[in-house]
Amino acid sequence: MLGELRSQAALSVVIPFHNVEPYFQTCLESLRTQTFSDFEVIMVDDASTDGSAEIADRFASVDPRFRLVSSTKVGVGLARNIGVENSRGDLLAFVDADDYVPEYAYELMTDTLAKTGSDFVAGNARRFDSVSVWQSWSHRRPFVTTRMATHCRRTHILGIDRYIWNKVYRRDFWDSAGLSYPDMLYEDYPVALAAHIRARQVDVLAEPVYYWRHRDGGEASITQSHWHLDNIEDRVRSAEMLFEMVEEQAPYLADLVKSHLTATDVQVLARSIEDHPADEAGRIFDLAARYLARIDDKILDRQGPFERLVFDLLKRRQRDALTSLTRYRAENGTLAPLARRKDGWYAKLPTFEDAAVGAPDSVFRLAPAYLKPKAVATEAWWSGSRIAVRVNVGVNTLPLARRTRFKVWLQSPTGAKIPVDHVAKPRAIAFGQADRSTLELSIDPSRLAGDRQWRLMISIRNRDVRDVIQVSTSGDGRERWQGWRRIGNRWCRPGRLPGGFGVTVRDLPDAWVDHTTDLGDEIEIRGAFRCRPPEHAELTLTDRSGATVTHPLTIGDRGDRGITPWRLTVPVDAILEKSGMDMPMEEIVPTRVKLARNGRTSPLPVHPDFLGSRSLMKGRAVNATRDPNGCFVITAAHDRPVVHDAWWHGQDLILRGPDGPRLASTGALLRTWPTPEKPLDVPLDVVDRDGVFLITVPVGAVRDAAVEHDVCATSSWSLLDGREHKPIVVARELGERVPQPAAAEAMKLEFGWSDEIHLRPVPVTPIEA
Repeated sequence: MLGELRSQAALSVVIPFHNVEPYFQTCLESLRTQTFSDFEVIMVDDASTDGSAEIADRFASVDPRFRLVSSTKVGVGLARNIGVENSRGDLLAFVDADDYVPEYAYELMTDTLAKTGSDFVAGNARRFDSVSVWQSWSHRRPFVTTRMATHCRRTHILGIDRYIWNKVYRRDFWDSAGLSYPDMLYEDYPVALAAHIRARQVDVLAEPVYYWRHRDGGEASITQSHWHLDNIEDRVRSAEMLFEMVEEQAPYLADLVKSHLTATDVQVLARSIEDHPADEAGRIFDLAARYLARIDDKILDRQGPFERLVFDLLKRRQRDALTSLTRYRAENGTLAPLARRKDGWYAKLPTFEDAAVGAPDSVFRLAPAYLKPKAVATEAWWSGSRIAVRVNVGVNTLPLARRTRFKVWLQSPTGAKIPVDHVAKPRAIAFGQADRSTLELSIDPSRLAGDRQWRLMISIRNRDVRDVIQVSTSGDGRERWQGWRRIGNRWCRPGRLPGGFGVTVRDLPDAWVDHTTDLGDEIEIRGAFRCRPPEHAELTLTDRSGATVTHPLTIGDRGDRGITPWRLTVPVDAILEKSGMDMPMEEIVPTRVKLARNGRTSPLPVHPDFLGSRSLMKGRAVNATRDPNGCFVITAAHDRPVVHDAWWHGQDLILRGPDGPRLASTGALLRTWPTPEKPLDVPLDVVDRDGVFLITVPVGAVRDAAVEHDVCATSSWSLLDGREHKPIVVARELGERVPQPAAAEAMKLEFGWSDEIHLRPVPVTPIEA
């Protein structure tokens, strides 16, 4: 009987809900429009009291794939179990009622399982709000690349894949593994980790399959309500379940999982002390004692002085000292002035050398494991025939000594080294919460031999630190590296490499894209072959669902220099059909393009003089451009005003771009959220000059508005049009060379995942004349 029921749908999607009326319809609509249609949605009403049940009932009445199941208030975990019990599919998925599932997600994941036979498949996730889309920080490392038929024994980073809604499970695996949700909050991680450990093999997709809502202004969701005592108790119970699981079933994950949890959970315990009366604070101290008893000393040694002081005060139940430390953090962050002793550096945090509190000096010492230097490339651009690179270098909270010596070189896979010149003296700048030094480098790519990747390396030496490190990138996918340039008979490009930053050098490729042209309803793509062209070649265009369309090339006659041109046209409407642009959030959606010939496919690099194109259709913009790796890609995005130039005029930031009449009619504004209930908008002056808009951002007025409305001094402001309140975006060429302010107090330009523009008031070191 159960088998007969399950045959009625291939996939069962379980979605519990409780008072999510503002978001619920959008979530259900994203399920209704899936390109994979053989599914059912079990909507479990967890005793909602707003209009959510009426929305669910309306969907169930018009679409037989949607079923409503009512329940008393049991909580999200048990509500999910109820949904599983009522499910009929051979596959199982979960959705939170305020989130969004892109239309291709279940087609992509079910197809993947059919090909690999894995027990479940997990995909990447994005965060979103009413303005922006960005990479979910929790999913960045586990889903940085696609891996088929893997396991956490081999891919340890899957041990921090803690959410269940970005997955499709085989129902027989779910049952045989004994998976179910505990009756508690923070129920996701124990189930997700148990599934990873007990599976034979799993599939991991770098493509986003889930959009996780961040409510505007920080409005509290279930996972954002930290301070309730029962919430704190569940948080500790969840962590204890995970500790026991990895210790007994997967010791190879123990250090990773414990470090991941400790980074946040212990701080939540400490910060909650001040918000509870003495009797409840005692229960929190008991919970902290249970928690810290499971944490190894080697994990504590990797923490900074602030974190270790929190651990010590929790263990010794020092409530007043913890309250003072919490208030200190609110005003100053986790940093403190440093004191140097013969045996090292010490952080002068509250209670340092306070005999009444009795925190041992070792807590305040910067441990050797904490003094690992880091170097992050933030910008790279072509300066004539040389590559200029800006690198931030630092050691956590320790300011680098003036006599710090840097040696910089490029290193090939064979170990060959090419020295790199410094063109600017290191200077201190604000970088996150730490003082770092900026190195400006100049690389002569003509000295780099071979068809290979050269890693950028730095040696740092002073009285406290001696180390050699590879320069990394931020890893958030928003870097703006400039593209290929022809140097002699080879192509060179700065940018991201496996494990860090460097320069890629390659011989003249066999094929490339020269330029594209907007033909209205089509995009013309032109390129060339260097060697003898194949008899037949085609471009494959693959959308986010994995669906591929091929377009044969029209190949011309071989020229005198052995270069053979090719061309083809691609309908713009076909790109938009597969772009998923009906999502209620703003995101650039890529269509991957590869060249297929002689039985193999490969990405197509763009020529150093490549000219892309922009096509507008149905309120959408289709861009033929290059990806961060310098290869050809076609992207779809909402048609928004685009800023092409930016510069500072005193303390005013000036932004300029085309489409002046439209933006002048709608206006522009900066928006931030001082409270979850209502945004704060600052209107901006927009002028149309012969079809070009000029936006003036008066930094002083923005800062005054922030002070008047008690906005955090470093809150991010989004740049929006004044009518629809949708993002104004940045052109890629500007994103590759951000204008630096000349004032000591100004606003820093930041660019989001989909090129939306944000400004953040920060102290910025003036540029030296």
